[in-house]
Amino acid sequence: MRKGIKFTLVVMAVVGAVGLSMMFGCSKQAEQTEPVTEAGVSFVHDYETALKIAQEKNQNIVIDFYTDWCVWCKRLDTFTYSDSAVIEMSKAMVFAKINAEADTLTAQKYVVPGYPTIVITGPDGTEIDRIGGFLPAAEFMQTVNDYLNDVGTLADYLRMADTNATVEVNYVLGEKYQSRGMADEALNYYRKVVEADPDNKEERTPDAMLSIGGLLVKKEQYDMAFNQFKDVIKKYKDTEIAIDGELWLGYALRRQGDTAAAIQHYEAFVQNYPEFEGLSRVKETIERLKNPPPPEEG
Repeated sequence: MRKGIKFTLVVMAVVGAVGLSMMFGCSKQAEQTEPVTEAGVSFVHDYETALKIAQEKNQNIVIDFYTDWCVWCKRLDTFTYSDSAVIEMSKAMVFAKINAEADTLTAQKYVVPGYPTIVITGPDGTEIDRIGGFLPAAEFMQTVNDYLNDVGTLADYLRMADTNATVEVNYVLGEKYQSRGMADEALNYYRKVVEADPDNKEERTPDAMLSIGGLLVKKEQYDMAFNQFKDVIKKYKDTEIAIDGELWLGYALRRQGDTAAAIQHYEAFVQNYPEFEGLSRVKETIERLKNPPPPEEG
């Protein structure tokens, strides 16, 4: 399996209704100060309450940012939080669940780009590191424990970069900064990956190139993003990577507001990749672009 950006992420972020970033408002969910037991874990659903408990008990916090429609968030409940070892681990920490669409202020504070995002913090709420996406119980526990011991954290990888800045180290640093919404820092490390391994011997270069393009779209540097995706398509012609590049290029056209060009691009994609697994989603996107829903009144 190819490392880095997975098929499902590309389909969701580029073709589907879910974008690469959230638009944060100024709302906050109603306080729920009493912990609620879900899947065996006792969760606090209010950030300030979680912070207060953590400071009183001098415990670290695990904050699960979720949405009601997130499939992988529900799988965390089903397969991870229900595990007896995770339940036992949760007793020594403060586990919080924050609906990122209800408490947008807390989601904004921690720069939550997608769901689920699990942020591990100290008792004062200072981030130690984060998990992006679903992890099964054993891997979840290992990752949390590693982070609490400063293994595999951003700080740990920065120390590695000072002594042995390998392609892998630079790639992980790019991912970690990107997950925190720190685009310039992420771009710096992804570009180091591309420069150090232009022939993709370490199998990180194409995903670094795609990530660079996605970050350029976020920064609204569209011409540079277009060129980046076209480079990926040309360099990795007739591969899954090139397909990813095509999808990202269509997404960039949409983000730029060039609906006509985006439709044309997606229609060409349907013709060129008739066996693509996510073709139905591409066709749905074409229909939405051609027939956008009427604006909501009020």
